[in-house]
Amino acid sequence: MNVKAMNTIKSRANANDRIYTPPEVADLMLKFCDYKEGQLVLECCSGNGDIYEKLKEPKEYCEIDEDRDFFDYCGFVDIIISSPPYSIIDCWLKHTYTLCDKFCYILGVYSLTPKRVEVMNKNDFYITKMLLTKIPNWFQCSYIIVCERLQEKPKKIIFETVNFGNKCLYCGCSVGGSKGYKHCKRKASETVCKY
Repeated sequence: MNVKAMNTIKSRANANDRIYTPPEVADLMLKFCDYKEGQLVLECCSGNGDIYEKLKEPKEYCEIDEDRDFFDYCGFVDIIISSPPYSIIDCWLKHTYTLCDKFCYILGVYSLTPKRVEVMNKNDFYITKMLLTKIPNWFQCSYIIVCERLQEKPKKIIFETVNFGNKCLYCGCSVGGSKGYKHCKRKASETVCKY
């Protein structure tokens, strides 16, 4: 990525690409993608480390705030596990295809379009597992997808759902409520709960 684009993302007033993955969701992603100790794994947007800290060695990470730009990464890993920025998802996926044979991303439902799946398939990546979830405080439902480089389209795709309910995964308070009741107003792009 060029310096201008990187600085734009780092300094934008609306941090809509900064989505912090709750620990329970990180656990779910690691289990769902069949991550195994000993695999070389890349967390390409480590943020506050909720996914990265759960990984075992060997592991690597990228984080734009630490000038470790994903688009500068050129190694090859067994698997990538992350929550990529939605605003540049097409470029992100294109680079992902050059770095691994398997990836697990959490994407907003509006980000997983037929055109993007078609491009994945043209790059020999196919969705092998898909999980639909609703994460409290997040704007929309999300898919956790596992994509693998395959010779041909899989005959079956595993599909599951998980509902995390209506309580903040950080503080345990309701994320909505009536006047007079304590509820969390934390946004997905924030690191602290607000009441």
